[in-house]
Amino acid sequence: MKSISRYLLSLCLGTIILGHGGLVGASQLVPAFGLANEQFAKTAGPYNVSTNAVLGDCRGLLGVLARILLLDNSVQCNQSFPYGFSNPISTSVYYPSNIKTLDKLPVINFVGGILSNQGQYTNLLRLWASYGFIVVVSSDFINTAPSMHVLGAVELSKLNQDPTSPLFGKVDLSRTIVAGHSAGGGASILSSSLAPETLRAIDPQLSFIGSLPIEPGPIGLGSTVRTPTLVLTGAADVVVPAWAWPRLWQGGLIRTVPGWSATAHNATHFSPVRVVRENEFAGITTAWVLYVAKNDPAAREYFVGKDYKLAQDPQFIRLIFNPLRVQRNEVADELQ
Repeated sequence: MKSISRYLLSLCLGTIILGHGGLVGASQLVPAFGLANEQFAKTAGPYNVSTNAVLGDCRGLLGVLARILLLDNSVQCNQSFPYGFSNPISTSVYYPSNIKTLDKLPVINFVGGILSNQGQYTNLLRLWASYGFIVVVSSDFINTAPSMHVLGAVELSKLNQDPTSPLFGKVDLSRTIVAGHSAGGGASILSSSLAPETLRAIDPQLSFIGSLPIEPGPIGLGSTVRTPTLVLTGAADVVVPAWAWPRLWQGGLIRTVPGWSATAHNATHFSPVRVVRENEFAGITTAWVLYVAKNDPAAREYFVGKDYKLAQDPQFIRLIFNPLRVQRNEVADELQ
């Protein structure tokens, strides 16, 4: 067990140091730009956000390294192991503060990367929630299997039925998007491949309607996904190279459901944990969830139609002869 722990720690430190070398600061040198970031991430959505997450400074060896190597003292963590001494398995929810006055809200079920802490993603999760979503984030600090997405769904099912919860009767599990970063991105591909019968066994209302793998780990095949999927990668990511598995056997194999792939200029493997203005994925991920869960007309323009805006957004590689250019499959092409 100790040898496994040492291996995982070495893996984490190695990827952090590798990613930090030369390119990890790209997001800080060149803030996020482009159409989607201007439209959906320049300011928060219309709702104030509440959460049951208890966050503070990142502590422990991994927490200190994260703050030093990311050049960001504002990064936050909860006390789950290995950042503290609490249970390594944790779940938190983010939601509009006035949720009691709203109708049922769609869900974003998010899982982070291996050895990450859920608090490190709080800026992105708050942005999504501010647009009228219930966001659940779960972690066991490994995050490579569908188990954390399942845990998030179970937790929301309980809160939806708990009269003492602010989410009582407000969770629309039939409109759930599975999302994740790094290991959690690979897990989102696996989770969006689960059979409907499996989901209904968790809650009769549960349905996954979309998938959002951000710089996903190598586990998971695009050919198995059952929902519309947007695969995002970073041009400056040396941990999950954009030209490798995200294109070869994940996004590149999505053929039976609508699929899109995009690689962001300057984005490193740590872009999703940065403040929104330095997160190249903030705007397009918000557009994606608004399109999939709410069919928002402005967001829909980024994915549907001959002149869809994702292919015109300068934040993403667009050169026609570049294999990392924005692409969508034939099923997505036919959407009206």
